[in-house]
Amino acid sequence: MTRLCRSLFAFLALLPLLASAEDLALRPDHPDVYVVVRGDTLWDISGRFLSKPWYWPKLWGVNPQIANPDLIYPGDRLRLVITADGPRLIRDGNAYGSGGLSPKVRSTPLDTAIPAIPLKHISAFLEEAVVLRSNKPGDFAYVASAADEHIAVGGGDRIYGRQTSAETGQPMDIYRIGHAYLDPESKEPLGFNALYIGQASVQRPGDPATLVVSKARREVLAGDVLIPTDDRPLQASYVPHAPAGPLRGHIIDVVDGVSQIGQHSVVVLSRGRNDGVELGHVLEVRQVPPPIDDPVARQRVQPPTDPAGTVMVFRLFERVSYALVMTASRPMHLLDEVAPPDL
Repeated sequence: MTRLCRSLFAFLALLPLLASAEDLALRPDHPDVYVVVRGDTLWDISGRFLSKPWYWPKLWGVNPQIANPDLIYPGDRLRLVITADGPRLIRDGNAYGSGGLSPKVRSTPLDTAIPAIPLKHISAFLEEAVVLRSNKPGDFAYVASAADEHIAVGGGDRIYGRQTSAETGQPMDIYRIGHAYLDPESKEPLGFNALYIGQASVQRPGDPATLVVSKARREVLAGDVLIPTDDRPLQASYVPHAPAGPLRGHIIDVVDGVSQIGQHSVVVLSRGRNDGVELGHVLEVRQVPPPIDDPVARQRVQPPTDPAGTVMVFRLFERVSYALVMTASRPMHLLDEVAPPDL
């Protein structure tokens, strides 16, 4: 069972989050009742009711019928009610036959529950995304050579690794150092992209150590770096929330070589844990128009930014973060700004 699958069983307890009545403004075309269908996400469902779907913890988290919204299933009938604290969703039975408002023990497998966001777009990045602090192989354990006379090294082949203290049987992930992530303003490297190559396990410790490649997405090359496999569960359930204070960054990369940035694209942001970014942070993307020439004032002027959509942070590193584009009202581009919504 993968780290991601295991983490799906460790759902977050959603704590009530402060949100104003304006934050919980209902869409003019909101339904009064909605029946959950396969393929829905909590973001999608909340977006049918709220103008700002990232405030769903307030919409869902405090009512007794939905103690944990990660346990909503296809067929559940959700009804909107207005309380003294604002709009709330309650579970009003199941369209497939299990009615009633009282809590029931479910026999439905947990992996059929409605996820917070579309996990299929980020699962590979939860398992494999790594940002390296250096672009020098010698700063890590690394692949020195093939152990046998193979021109191409792949699954089942042996390799020699240097500078590793791993014990016999320990798995090591293999990465290739890629391009630098640069701060658009200071041009300072924020980290280095790492391309996932595969995995190997230590057959005989030492320096060099002998490893056997257990799986390979690409040919293993000398100079690829070796990082101990992290078997800790990775978070796959999120509480979306806007940053509490000012936070400004940029889109500095789009993953997988996609040239167009739209809904469900994965982007890299120029801010990370050291800058106060948190998992679940929702940021507004602001398109930066090119400067214009004012012929009257004879000045070059920067027009204001235009909102282009929202992203949510799902993978966090020291100085950069990975985010999923949740909504897109217009095309997005590299170097577009990101900032807290409404700030």
